[in-house]
Amino acid sequence: MFKKVIKNKEGTALVFVMILITNAIIIVSSIVFISVIQEKASGNAKFSPAAYQKADSGFEYALKIINDSGSLSSDEIKAELCSSFNNGKCALIDLSEIDLYFFDSSGNILTGNHDHLEDIYEIKSVGVDNGVSRSLKATLFDNP
Repeated sequence: MFKKVIKNKEGTALVFVMILITNAIIIVSSIVFISVIQEKASGNAKFSPAAYQKADSGFEYALKIINDSGSLSSDEIKAELCSSFNNGKCALIDLSEIDLYFFDSSGNILTGNHDHLEDIYEIKSVGVDNGVSRSLKATLFDNP
């Protein structure tokens, strides 16, 4: 019986070729998967500096407006800075893809009206470039 199986070698070549093709497909698909992940990661790294620069520009612009304002209320500063102000989110007038957030000393976003300049404890600037966002947050006034 074993002699009959050994003599019938027609199917072994087919099985061997199928194993080789399966292994080749697994290897090629793994290489494609890894290259796609690397491409996405390099794309995010490419846009990250631009998003950070936008966030920094927004922060510097806000500081300039605040320093030039003297003793304006935060509402007047928001009106000068923001094209729209909704739920604490300030979309800057002159700079696109940059949002500012103003926080009080307890970490709450300032959303109310008639806030004073001294109510702004921290500013957060968020810059976005091609779906990648970076943010900066710094203390403006340190009220004891």
